[in-house]
Amino acid sequence: MSTNTAPATGQTSCAGTFLLLIAMLLWFGFQTLQLLNERDALKAQRNSQEQIIVNSQKMRTQLDAIATGIKRLADQGNANAKDVVQLLAKNGIGIKPPTPTAVK
Repeated sequence: MSTNTAPATGQTSCAGTFLLLIAMLLWFGFQTLQLLNERDALKAQRNSQEQIIVNSQKMRTQLDAIATGIKRLADQGNANAKDVVQLLAKNGIGIKPPTPTAVK
Protein backbone atom coordinates (compact mmCIF):
# COMPACT_ATOMS: atom_id res chain seq x y z
CA MET A 1 0.00 0.00 0.00
CA SER A 2 2.10 2.79 -1.15
CA THR A 3 0.56 6.16 -1.65
CA ASN A 4 2.26 8.42 -4.08
CA THR A 5 1.44 12.06 -3.24
CA ALA A 6 3.89 13.67 -5.67
CA PRO A 7 2.26 15.06 -8.83
CA ALA A 8 3.35 13.82 -12.18
CA THR A 9 6.33 15.67 -13.63
CA GLY A 10 4.41 16.61 -16.77
CA GLN A 11 1.75 18.43 -14.77
CA THR A 12 4.32 20.30 -12.65
CA SER A 13 6.24 21.46 -15.72
CA CYS A 14 3.10 22.68 -17.45
CA ALA A 15 1.82 24.49 -14.37
CA GLY A 16 5.21 26.17 -13.82
CA THR A 17 5.36 27.32 -17.43
CA PHE A 18 1.79 28.59 -17.22
CA LEU A 19 2.55 30.56 -14.04
CA LEU A 20 5.69 32.01 -15.62
CA LEU A 21 3.71 33.02 -18.69
CA ILE A 22 1.02 34.71 -16.58
CA ALA A 23 3.67 36.53 -14.51
CA MET A 24 5.41 37.80 -17.65
CA LEU A 25 2.14 39.00 -19.18
CA LEU A 26 1.26 40.86 -15.98
CA TRP A 27 4.73 42.42 -15.85
CA PHE A 28 4.62 43.55 -19.48
CA GLY A 29 1.12 44.95 -18.99
CA PHE A 30 2.27 46.87 -15.91
CA GLN A 31 5.31 48.27 -17.72
CA THR A 32 3.16 49.31 -20.69
CA LEU A 33 0.75 51.19 -18.42
CA GLN A 34 3.66 52.92 -16.67
CA LEU A 35 5.18 54.00 -19.97
CA LEU A 36 1.84 55.33 -21.22
CA ASN A 37 1.35 57.31 -18.00
CA GLU A 38 4.85 58.78 -18.27
CA ARG A 39 4.27 59.70 -21.91
CA ASP A 40 1.06 61.52 -21.00
CA ALA A 41 2.84 63.35 -18.18
CA LEU A 42 5.61 64.44 -20.54
CA LYS A 43 3.08 65.67 -23.10
CA ALA A 44 1.29 67.69 -20.42
CA GLN A 45 4.59 69.19 -19.25
CA ARG A 46 5.54 70.14 -22.80
CA ASN A 47 2.15 71.71 -23.45
CA SER A 48 2.42 73.76 -20.26
CA GLN A 49 5.75 75.17 -21.46
CA GLU A 50 4.58 76.16 -24.94
CA GLN A 51 3.46 79.67 -23.90
CA ILE A 52 6.69 80.20 -21.97
CA ILE A 53 8.71 79.33 -25.06
CA VAL A 54 6.66 81.69 -27.25
CA ASN A 55 7.11 84.52 -24.73
CA SER A 56 10.85 83.93 -24.52
CA GLN A 57 11.16 84.02 -28.30
CA LYS A 58 9.30 87.35 -28.38
CA MET A 59 11.57 88.74 -25.67
CA ARG A 60 14.65 87.52 -27.54
CA THR A 61 13.46 89.29 -30.69
CA GLN A 62 12.91 92.50 -28.73
CA LEU A 63 16.34 92.30 -27.10
CA ASP A 64 17.97 91.67 -30.47
CA ALA A 65 16.22 94.76 -31.86
CA ILE A 66 17.42 96.88 -28.91
CA ALA A 67 20.99 95.56 -29.24
CA THR A 68 20.97 96.22 -32.98
CA GLY A 69 19.76 99.78 -32.35
CA ILE A 70 22.54 100.35 -29.80
CA LYS A 71 25.09 98.94 -32.25
CA ARG A 72 23.77 101.25 -34.97
CA LEU A 73 24.08 104.25 -32.63
CA ALA A 74 27.63 103.21 -31.70
CA ASP A 75 28.54 102.96 -35.38
CA GLN A 76 27.18 106.47 -35.88
CA GLY A 77 29.48 107.79 -33.16
CA ASN A 78 27.32 107.92 -30.03
CA ALA A 79 29.76 107.73 -27.09
CA ASN A 80 27.29 106.17 -24.65
CA ALA A 81 26.30 103.51 -27.16
CA LYS A 82 29.99 102.73 -27.74
CA ASP A 83 30.43 102.27 -23.99
CA VAL A 84 27.47 99.89 -23.85
CA VAL A 85 28.77 97.86 -26.81
CA GLN A 86 32.24 97.67 -25.20
CA LEU A 87 30.77 96.53 -21.88
CA LEU A 88 28.71 93.89 -23.62
CA ALA A 89 31.76 92.69 -25.55
CA LYS A 90 33.78 92.63 -22.33
CA ASN A 91 31.15 90.34 -20.79
CA GLY A 92 31.19 88.06 -23.82
CA ILE A 93 27.94 89.25 -25.36
CA GLY A 94 28.23 89.87 -29.07
CA ILE A 95 25.77 91.88 -31.10
CA LYS A 96 24.85 90.46 -34.45
CA PRO A 97 25.02 92.95 -37.29
CA PRO A 98 21.60 93.82 -38.65
CA THR A 99 20.47 91.59 -41.47
CA PRO A 100 19.73 93.49 -44.64
CA THR A 101 16.09 93.34 -45.62
CA ALA A 102 15.20 92.58 -49.20
CA VAL A 103 13.74 95.54 -51.03
CA LYS A 104 10.82 94.66 -53.30
